Amino acid sequence: MRWLSFLWVALFSWFPWHHPAVSRPAPIIKQVLTTQKVVALTFDDGPTRTWTPQILKILKDNHVRATFFVIGSHAIQRPDVLKEEVDAGMEIGSHGYQHLTLRQKDSQLVKREIAQNEELFQSLGVPKPSLYRLPGGASDATALKVLGEMGYKVIGWSVDTRDWRRRFSASQLAERVMNQVEPGAIVIFHDGPNSSMATVDAVKAIIPQLKKAGWKFDTVSELLKLERLPHHAS
Repeated sequence: MRWLSFLWVALFSWFPWHHPAVSRPAPIIKQVLTTQKVVALTFDDGPTRTWTPQILKILKDNHVRATFFVIGSHAIQRPDVLKEEVDAGMEIGSHGYQHLTLRQKDSQLVKREIAQNEELFQSLGVPKPSLYRLPGGASDATALKVLGEMGYKVIGWSVDTRDWRRRFSASQLAERVMNQVEPGAIVIFHDGPNSSMATVDAVKAIIPQLKKAGWKFDTVSELLKLERLPHHAS
């Protein structure tokens, strides 16, 4: 009755318990592999009433979409500013609820930090984000596993303006971007409490410069669609 043995093996192989789901760590994406001159501007730590509206105005005036990685504890204080971002067509990613560094934390704490921001966004009418930016860029295997299980892509950066240090002029920030930009670049700015007028002026300066040089702007999610090869966790 050899055919019964084959039938048993086939049935056993087909049932889900034979192939348990494997959760993969969230990939860390710092740049998109493309030849197209497209760049994503990103802004961390907001919203604030001082800097976010000024940056939004520049983006809207120049018809540029960007990605804002929002801290929940800031958004809950300024939901109207978050709504302005959404209404302007900007992409909203998560930067955690408390800006918690996800390194050497247990999985339950990591899940709570991520889920709390999801719940807040949804209570404010913002869709569940699919992109996460790690505070300080810090993570470990536990954090990346949890983020992967929760369906996130982790977004790093290829051009770090370091504007949060508040040590650089607008021209220095703009020069850093212009010197380092490449196809598929992800640029990090900040619109949080550590931002300054230098950030606003730098954004105002680089957009027309890059456009004149043939560059286009889009959100991180749209930029990812240009990727030619799959990402791997790092």
